[in-house]
Amino acid sequence: MTDPPMITPDALQALLLADGELALLDVREARAFHAGHLNLARCAPLSGLELQIPEFVPRRSATVVVYDDAGEPGAAADRAWALLQRLGHEDVRVLQGGLEAWTARGLPSIDGWNTLIKTFGDCVRQHYATRILPVPALQALRASGAQVAVVDVRPPDEFAFLSIEGARNHPGTELALRDFAIDDGGADDPLWAIQCFSRTRGLLGATTLAVLGHRHAAFVEDGVMAWRLNGGAVASHAQAAADLPPASAQVLAERAAQLRARAGLQVIDGAQLARWRADTQRTLYLFDVRPVPSAASAAASDVRHVPGGQVLMHFEQLVGTRNARVVLVDDAHGLRAAVTAFWLRQFNQCEVAVLDGEAPPRPAQVDITREAEDDAVSQGIDAPALQDRLARHEVIVVHVGPSEDFERRHVPGARYLLPASMAPLAPLIAQGRPIVFTSEDGAASRLAARDAQREWPDAHAFHWLVGGIQAWVSQAMPTTSDYTPQDLLTPFDDDWGSTMRVRPDQRESAWRDYLAWERALSARVMRDPTVRFNFPDPADTPRAP
Repeated sequence: MTDPPMITPDALQALLLADGELALLDVREARAFHAGHLNLARCAPLSGLELQIPEFVPRRSATVVVYDDAGEPGAAADRAWALLQRLGHEDVRVLQGGLEAWTARGLPSIDGWNTLIKTFGDCVRQHYATRILPVPALQALRASGAQVAVVDVRPPDEFAFLSIEGARNHPGTELALRDFAIDDGGADDPLWAIQCFSRTRGLLGATTLAVLGHRHAAFVEDGVMAWRLNGGAVASHAQAAADLPPASAQVLAERAAQLRARAGLQVIDGAQLARWRADTQRTLYLFDVRPVPSAASAAASDVRHVPGGQVLMHFEQLVGTRNARVVLVDDAHGLRAAVTAFWLRQFNQCEVAVLDGEAPPRPAQVDITREAEDDAVSQGIDAPALQDRLARHEVIVVHVGPSEDFERRHVPGARYLLPASMAPLAPLIAQGRPIVFTSEDGAASRLAARDAQREWPDAHAFHWLVGGIQAWVSQAMPTTSDYTPQDLLTPFDDDWGSTMRVRPDQRESAWRDYLAWERALSARVMRDPTVRFNFPDPADTPRAP
């Protein structure tokens, strides 16, 4: 195999300081990424890279740099380079010496997850002088009977996981659509206490309201975590309390128009979108930011549905190529898109535009040849056939993909494999029974079956469960969340330590440690000269009342 082209740490630093497009991919597993990574890197683990890359880095001529721990021959970065070459990417380089060489040069790195957007949120707080409401102050207000609307701006599934008792739920940009008075400034108007699980989304939500003219909105400092640590009542499986009604379509359109004009946001029409779609020199990402996508968006294969303001919060998981173009699709009023574009422009990781109207359909381009080759190597099996063969002890089941999916549900008796390597399968293959791979939707298991069969062409057949666990469950087949350490062919190296995945008995210490880390994060990240946000001049910045 040809040796991959290398790039030195100093040359990579120069690329990161330039304005061109670049996809910087850390191809280690998420746990290693969380322990330390380059500030502008995206987490793209080798175990899921083939599934992730078509949407994450869609332009195959874009410059891609991959790295792992030390850049050793045959390690993750080398294998990622070979995979990307096979998938048609034209300019892929490996960081010489990996993360170790980068840090040895004294170049900056950071630990944690979503660190760039979390740093941005704290910088927003400082720049816009966001009004802060400490948890004890909120508790005192509620105890006094004051008019306070506590609003959680996380997506519904996160809100249901754990929330402040009695809170409403208006995710992300849906908060901006609520009906609120701008000019009266009455002292008797209710306070809107905006919060999330810790800091970032609550900060951005409260600041968004201030930017739009809401005079009585404040960020609940450190969110649900601080509320619970301070003895406040929380709810699991919560249903949102009485809703805050939306403003009229006319008011929403006026808010959007004023924000676009004030911030100089770019608006494009369908003709311009067509030109951008045809541009082979720039990468394009399209996101429908509505709660429910339109039929036109659903028919356009290059439009991803990311509701509730999550384009900004999950930018690092959605947009693999820095300085690409991002186009936002919304309802006619355009306020969700305007708010998202307002913050993305200041985030300064892309060129952003709002689409006027709907995105014209664009058919999916399927690589039929590659799919046919994959099917020729491995064989699919449906749920009834798998159940029958399991009952007769004829097959071994191996679940692949995110460990969180395996923890939630899997076929009884299944082992678990994080498929960065097929080597842990060797003891199972020695047993002489066919192996059936499963995954939540069947995509990861199909690739695992293909890769295993290629690695052991003379072994017994490898199969994959068509439709995955979703198809298995749809036919009333049993699942379990139970497993033993012996069932794990690989550790859960994709578990980066989310605070939402911590056991209840460990939450208090984990949350205290997390909040201390997050409060100190921005000062560390902003020492990196490659991290450059783009805030407006102070004269154009609204200050909290």
